[in-house]
Amino acid sequence: MNYSKVTEADITELRKIIPEDRFFCPTTKHYDHDQFNGKKSAPDVAVQPISNDEVSAVMKYANEHHIPVAVRGNATGLMGANISVEHGIAIDMIKMNKVLEYDPGSLTLTVQAGLRIRDIEEYLQGEPFVYVPSPAMKWAAIGGNLSTNAGGMKAVKYGTTREHVRGLTAILADGTQINCSHKTVKNSSGYDIKDLIIGSEGTLAVVTEVVLRLIPRPRYEKTILLSFPDIQRAIQAVPKVFAAGLTPTSVEYFSQEVVEKWEEYADQEFPVKNGSGYLMVSFDGNDDKMVDGELADLVNVAKENEVTNTLIMKTEDPVAQEVWDARSQFETAVQETTTAMDEADVVVPINKIPLVLKEVAVVSEKEQIRLPNFGHAGDGNLHIYICQDDYSDAEFGEKTDRVLKALYKVAKESDGEMSGEHGIGYARKDYFEDFYGTDYVKLMSRVKLAFDPNLILNPNKIFPVYTSDEAPELVEE
Repeated sequence: MNYSKVTEADITELRKIIPEDRFFCPTTKHYDHDQFNGKKSAPDVAVQPISNDEVSAVMKYANEHHIPVAVRGNATGLMGANISVEHGIAIDMIKMNKVLEYDPGSLTLTVQAGLRIRDIEEYLQGEPFVYVPSPAMKWAAIGGNLSTNAGGMKAVKYGTTREHVRGLTAILADGTQINCSHKTVKNSSGYDIKDLIIGSEGTLAVVTEVVLRLIPRPRYEKTILLSFPDIQRAIQAVPKVFAAGLTPTSVEYFSQEVVEKWEEYADQEFPVKNGSGYLMVSFDGNDDKMVDGELADLVNVAKENEVTNTLIMKTEDPVAQEVWDARSQFETAVQETTTAMDEADVVVPINKIPLVLKEVAVVSEKEQIRLPNFGHAGDGNLHIYICQDDYSDAEFGEKTDRVLKALYKVAKESDGEMSGEHGIGYARKDYFEDFYGTDYVKLMSRVKLAFDPNLILNPNKIFPVYTSDEAPELVEE
């Protein structure tokens, strides 16, 4: 696919849409990478719209002139979905960061897509309602969370972002504005375009506004930290938790290796020792006796797997905040220990997690490469980090390819998926068709072409687009 290069004439016209203080040409280094800083590619122009009309006008111009467009928020993505691989225009949503309506009567909060998760939580402090999805990166924009259908640590009980979006407003590739901004709980009225756009990583439309579902804030929440002799015994306890009839809010796992890296990063001691594998489990509800009862039942389950230590914490306890902060910082702590890092966030049924961890150990030994990992044991989503350390870029690239192929193989054999919440983006697109098959990719291609016939929205992401039954449309890099 050959795209038009941004010309001086284009810059002149685009400046008529976006004023000088929100228009960047040339762009800064801020725009050429994401959180992992792996693939670098800068847009020719970056714009910071503040309204739907501005986004619409930019998209209309780009579509008419065949200029590629990528959308970005706070650049916390890991798979290169927000990188302007084909240069062109970057739409930076960071200034579309307002709360538009708080409607407790319908249990909704309507916000612009550039608002951060942290800002949403702060806005609702003191209110009887809460937006419950809990990704680790609180500075991520809500639009970015929608783009990958982020889950976070409470997905085991409350589901992913998709379950907490009532509606949205989006701008299509040709500048058309569509409103799926419903506040209703139910909708059986034709295709659900909202759910199709969520998780599409900016390839179908530019989301500008979101109607979030709120729930009554639980009155009580407690977390228990459990240590086990090894990670396998910790993980093997997870299915038993659900078999016992318990409904945890979150079930996180991590190893002593990750804890040690965090201690070095934070210059703090982790509050629980005496083990090599950890589970961090939380419960919430409106009855403190019920929450305490579930915690007691969990301890009994853990004893069957030789738990070595337990620590129960109320949410308001300082140590509880320390533990949750540590969990949120694990990725950064691991990243600080190596020269470069990549990641797989495969998701499998929870009873198949031991198979994946066994493969991680085998591949780590075979490739002589560090693969620290942690994740959401309650929903089967593992975050496996591939550390470059002293390998050259070429060696690291080859090893990463072999590691990913091995992990995707075991995930597929375990009835799992390539990604639980970080998406496919640019970094994993070359593995997608092999995992899901050509027929599946052709069907997705037809959806993409229906939304974006000129293929200008976030090109070269997720999968190769088949424009006919013969061969995919290859984007020249």
